[in-house]
Amino acid sequence: MMEVRRSRGAERDELYELWARVFDEDRAWLRRFFALRYSPEDIFIARIDGVLASALHALPASYVQGGRERPCSYIVGAATDEAFRRQGLMGQLLHLAAASSEHPITLFPAVRSFYEAHGYTTTSRLLSFPLRGGKESHTPLLPVEGEALDRIYRTANAESGYLVRDEAAWEFLTGGYETVLVEDAYAFISEGKATEAFALNTEGAERLIDALSPMAVGSLQSSAHSPLSALLGEQNGVPTPMGMSTHPAMAGVYIAEQY
Repeated sequence: MMEVRRSRGAERDELYELWARVFDEDRAWLRRFFALRYSPEDIFIARIDGVLASALHALPASYVQGGRERPCSYIVGAATDEAFRRQGLMGQLLHLAAASSEHPITLFPAVRSFYEAHGYTTTSRLLSFPLRGGKESHTPLLPVEGEALDRIYRTANAESGYLVRDEAAWEFLTGGYETVLVEDAYAFISEGKATEAFALNTEGAERLIDALSPMAVGSLQSSAHSPLSALLGEQNGVPTPMGMSTHPAMAGVYIAEQY
C-alpha cells in the first residue's frame, strides 16, 4: 500500500536516516541541518507498505523581485531510497508540495531534466569564465562575515531579483565552500571553481580577481550584469543554468544551492 502525505513529528529519525543513507551526508552537518531546519509540516513523504521510501523538505523561504519580498518554498533533501526508485514517488511528492502551496516552489536541481518534466523552469543563468592564475596577490582578504556577504549578494542581484538568505543559510554556505571576501566582492570556491562570485563595482571585481590569482581557481561564475562579467569580457562567458521554480513569473530571479 502507498501513502503520500505531509510528515508527522514522530518520523524525524526515519527522515534523518533516509537523508544520511541516500546522500552519504556528514553526520555533524546533518545534525545541524535537522536542528535548524527540521519542521514536519514542511516535509512531504511517501511510504510503501509502511516503509519510508521517499521524502522532500520544502523549506519556508522568500525571494525579492521588483523591490518586493514574497514568500516561496525551497526544496532540499529530495531523496528516494534505492529500493523504491523508478516508481514515480518523487514526482508525486513534487506535485503534492506544489498543490499544497499558494506560492512558488523553488530548488537547485541535481537532474534538471527530471524537474523540467514536472513543471519547473530555470529562472536564471550565470556566465562561466576561465581564469588564469599564478600571480602574486596584493589584495587584503577580509574576515568572512555573513552580514558583509549578504550586503554584496542583495545589492548585486537587486535588479534581477534573488532568493533571500538568512543567517543560517550563510553559515551553511560558508561552512561548505571556501569563501573569499574582499572589499565589495566575494566568491565561493569548490574544487577549483568559483561557483558564485559577485562584485558591486569595477574596483571590487578587480580586487576579487587579484585575490583569486594565486589560488588554484580555474573558472569563475557570475551574472551577466556583474562588473566581473564586464571585466572578463561578457562575450567570453559560457551560460550555466541555475535554480528553478514552478512559477514562470520568477524569471530572472537568482536561485542557487542553499540550505
